[in-house]
Amino acid sequence: MKFKEFKKEIEKEIDILTAQIDSNKFDEKTVKDHIVNFYKEIVELNEFLVQSNLKLRELAKKIKGKKSEKSSFEKFVQNMRISKVDLTTYIDKGWNFLVEEQYDDAIRVLEKASSLAPNDVKTLDLLGWAYINKERYDDAMIVFQKVLQIDPENSIAKNNLGFVCFKKGIYGEAIEHLTYVLKQSKDKVALMYANFYLGLIYMEREMYDDSINFLKEAIKIGPNLLEAYYYLGLVYIQSGMEKRGINTLKDLIKKNRFSKWAQKSEIKLKEILGEKYEKEN
Repeated sequence: MKFKEFKKEIEKEIDILTAQIDSNKFDEKTVKDHIVNFYKEIVELNEFLVQSNLKLRELAKKIKGKKSEKSSFEKFVQNMRISKVDLTTYIDKGWNFLVEEQYDDAIRVLEKASSLAPNDVKTLDLLGWAYINKERYDDAMIVFQKVLQIDPENSIAKNNLGFVCFKKGIYGEAIEHLTYVLKQSKDKVALMYANFYLGLIYMEREMYDDSINFLKEAIKIGPNLLEAYYYLGLVYIQSGMEKRGINTLKDLIKKNRFSKWAQKSEIKLKEILGEKYEKEN
């Protein structure tokens, strides 16, 4: 097989495109079309290579019991690992399914990736989140506990484990995990979600002042965390500060009218204001 020659052809194609773009002497539409078509071919090829990799792995398993050179071949089979390219393909697919809220498909792809790379933290984090969205909290808890065995300081897993404990009603343990992140992590995203989840926990427990403080801190760290605005609005309303809550929900809608959190806000405002809200909008 002339894979080396094929690889050289791909590299040559990329070099040609690079030279054209760097020269600033090219037809923009032609080059764009070239890039798009070439990219599609690469994606199709990558899919083929992933499937070929899996088929070879299955073939290797089928013949590992043959007499000739049995021990060396078994060792080869045991040492076979999913390549970084293959794993990235699975992770990208799983991520896209999560974004599209196709959680069953995400779980299917990410479970496959996890079976091929059992200790890949990124795969496990995404798989755990897919389980959460299907309300498979016990499965999610097992996944995040495994992540923490691999990487005890993983703030994403700590946050997610805290959220799972919250959904299971284990408030004390949830607060413990999330507070740990606040004290130990320097990652802004981790801190944002730790504050957000604590805000949800204290909202659930009707400790509204604490909830407001944590949600406001989450918004301060991440001004585009729309769900934090939504729940802050709800907390204001539930705690008797209805006007402030209404204004918070209206501000959220202005930020991004087409987001699902804006749509949820509109539903809530219609419940509270009725025809008045309809006339205003």
